Amino acid sequence: MPIHSSTAEPALSIVIATFNARRTIERCLASVVAQSSRAWELIVIDGASRDTTMDVVDRFSDHITHVVSEPDTGIYDAWNKALLRARGRYVCFLGADDAFAEEHAVASILEAIGGQSYDLVSSRCRWVDASGKRLGEGGGGWDFARIGPKMPLCHPGLWHARALFDRHGAFDTSYRITGDLDFLLRLPASTRALHVDRITVDVETGGISRAQTLMRLREQRRALSTCPRFGSIRAWMTWANKMWRYPIARALKLPF
Repeated sequence: MPIHSSTAEPALSIVIATFNARRTIERCLASVVAQSSRAWELIVIDGASRDTTMDVVDRFSDHITHVVSEPDTGIYDAWNKALLRARGRYVCFLGADDAFAEEHAVASILEAIGGQSYDLVSSRCRWVDASGKRLGEGGGGWDFARIGPKMPLCHPGLWHARALFDRHGAFDTSYRITGDLDFLLRLPASTRALHVDRITVDVETGGISRAQTLMRLREQRRALSTCPRFGSIRAWMTWANKMWRYPIARALKLPF
């Protein structure tokens, strides 16, 4: 029986999408279970992994409210499936290779929210490599003017009010990498946001968005093109500006 079988609405729905993630999924799930706050539910959507991912997931079954393992079309398809099941006031998404940075991560965000209501609650992240070595930090607050050409937010661990998806739709599954950016571009300037200046998530740098930079830049261009406040010309200008910078960053082994 899942520990969150109550009909009461949890504060947070934690969504983890997996596919052949046996190397990292135990670390991710263990970081959720270790949280000092229990005001969450956990949803795992697996894309029919062919390795032992689901064997690991099964070991955490007492802590998982919903688990699905079936073919999907990618991470945003998995996230949309999770949204249909999520009951939390807020929803956050962790990659299978991400993990909460410490046991009070969820509690610290809840404390910062207090009795207020926000559309987005962001925090900081720590970049790590596959061995767990710390490489740097990132993540800022919501900035309506900057979102698009840049991604100031750390999306892993970003808390979204569940009502946002009712108002602005689910994720566009035609994207492979930048569906989260596409969603954030739909949000208005009036978005109520809170930034918590605390590292709450460890993000492994080997994810698809970093491994396939050129695809990410193409998808970013498409997302900007379809956003009314940017349009095609600004989208192409942003893409061109990043394309000449990319070889330099790659040669110098800088994050991009």
